[in-house]
Amino acid sequence: MLAPQRHRLILEQLDKDITVSIRALTQRFGVSRETIRKDIEHLARTAKLEQVRGGATRIRTQEVPMADRSQINAEGKARIGRTLAARIPQGASIFLDNGSSTQVLARALTEHSGLSVYTNDLEVARILAPVCANLVLIGGRINTEEMATFGSEALEQASRYHVDISVISAGGLSARALLTDFSEEGVNLREQISRCGQTCYVIADQEKFGVVGQYALAIPLESTCLILDEEPREDLRAALQSQKLAFLVAGPQ
Repeated sequence: MLAPQRHRLILEQLDKDITVSIRALTQRFGVSRETIRKDIEHLARTAKLEQVRGGATRIRTQEVPMADRSQINAEGKARIGRTLAARIPQGASIFLDNGSSTQVLARALTEHSGLSVYTNDLEVARILAPVCANLVLIGGRINTEEMATFGSEALEQASRYHVDISVISAGGLSARALLTDFSEEGVNLREQISRCGQTCYVIADQEKFGVVGQYALAIPLESTCLILDEEPREDLRAALQSQKLAFLVAGPQ
């Protein structure tokens, strides 16, 4: 098989699986590890993929549409939601950003009572309205694909609040770049929300592992804990430990 054919098939595999390993590709194509390594290096130089230890991951330029995200790894997101809900006290004040994972968390919080909830996600507000003592929907321009508010108005309003717990999601989590996302205004709002909470949790299920978005997501590391649905790989674990970023793997409850 010629190199261009392997390159095309590697990229097709990444479209399906997000990450590929050198071991799996050598078995599939019947070539040496060195050949696959050179293929990956070539595709990385041409910005077709992101080279990582032991393989490669897809470079994404935009978030997966909400309708699709809500169907991806539903079981893992549910475990994250249950685990995180158990760490949120009754009557707490919480700030939730938008996304399929935070909507799952919102459903897990419907057994709580007396919550004060701040959010830019219309669906999160709808889910939690019955259990809220106080509910604030952040204003601003509505992104009709996400059904959430963004922009300068949302950012300014979010900066007014201080809460017990902030919860944000991340578009990508990788050893090289740590937390990333796909839009500048989304990153700006998530960073502001992370600063509103005495404690911040970042939700990242396994579908985000190895994904590198276009924008770095800077958060207060000392007061933040990642909630994951599976153990991180060795390189990602080492990167998290080097940054002293705490993480918790959701249990199977």
